[in-house]
Amino acid sequence: MVALWLFSQLSIYEEHHRLSIQSRSTSSFSRPFGLHVRSLLGDLPDPSAFIFSSLKLLKVLDLSTIDMSLYNLTGTEVFAVLRFLSVSSIPSSIASFTNLEFLFVDNKEVVEIPAIFSNMVKLRHVRFSGGAQFSESLRIQATKDENFQMHCLQTLSSIFINDENDEKTLRFLPNLRTLKCRITVFWDSSENRYRYPAFSFLDRLESLSASFRPSYVSDDISREVIDLQRHLRKLTLRNFDLSWKQMNIIGMLPKLEVLKLRDDTIEGKKWDTREDEFQRLRYLELDIVQIEHWNASSDHFPRLEQLVLRSCQNFEIPFHLGDIRTLKKIEVYGCAKSVERSASQILEQPRARVYEYLQVIISH
Repeated sequence: MVALWLFSQLSIYEEHHRLSIQSRSTSSFSRPFGLHVRSLLGDLPDPSAFIFSSLKLLKVLDLSTIDMSLYNLTGTEVFAVLRFLSVSSIPSSIASFTNLEFLFVDNKEVVEIPAIFSNMVKLRHVRFSGGAQFSESLRIQATKDENFQMHCLQTLSSIFINDENDEKTLRFLPNLRTLKCRITVFWDSSENRYRYPAFSFLDRLESLSASFRPSYVSDDISREVIDLQRHLRKLTLRNFDLSWKQMNIIGMLPKLEVLKLRDDTIEGKKWDTREDEFQRLRYLELDIVQIEHWNASSDHFPRLEQLVLRSCQNFEIPFHLGDIRTLKKIEVYGCAKSVERSASQILEQPRARVYEYLQVIISH
């Protein structure tokens, strides 16, 4: 990549493919440049003086550090071949990005996903750092248009799911593989009850990260079961009150390899795993999880490679986890003395001395 601070260094004839521009000189950008540029990022100057029209081969554009509301990108043919776009807000001309596959929005406030997204047939990966919600026009289109589908979309992060219509909109993303969402309980008019959103209908979903946002009806369903897709490989749950039944369901997910529990409470503050659970789990992370007793043996996590504990209190790591032959690392960060002590004891047992690759990291 070529980084330029003075535009005089750059000629319309130079064959740079990747450019990072740091110039703030308005006059520097008042003439065409970059016939061969395929990737462009940096702090651009006054948008009215910047010329995109010569960037005919541009496929990657990073404008995430600038205020997109100042830029009028309408009618620029250059975006016909653009594949990757990183911005601070959704451009009003997003419909003209007909070949866009990756859209990353570094937004500070929650934004609405416009209905025009349904026409972007090549869009595969969409991420909103500050969260997003389906616009009312998109929700109406999803619930009333029988032909509505977004077949190509594989990644959606981070979306708010607040009610039935949001869940129905998700149903029209049949090829979604990665979903990061913030959910709340809502009233199901067909079942006449409050419930969590369902995820089992997303047949191709492999990675789910869900954060729970409490509401005034949360206590009524605190022990409800989350309807999960059975083929999940990665699961992250934050701020849930998890029942034993829910933990058993998670443990029986046949392909689960990564499990992260953050700011969660397990019913009775006791976690008893079973022999037929977590058979493919390789990575387990417990972050501020409210449990006081954890009972497990090596048979319960036969393929576990890494255990990470953060800010956990009042329990001990099951001693028999040290017998897991695949276990390579135990990491303990900011936990109580009981957690730290149990980690050290596992390292000291005979099995740990035989399999020298076991590493224990303890940090305050």
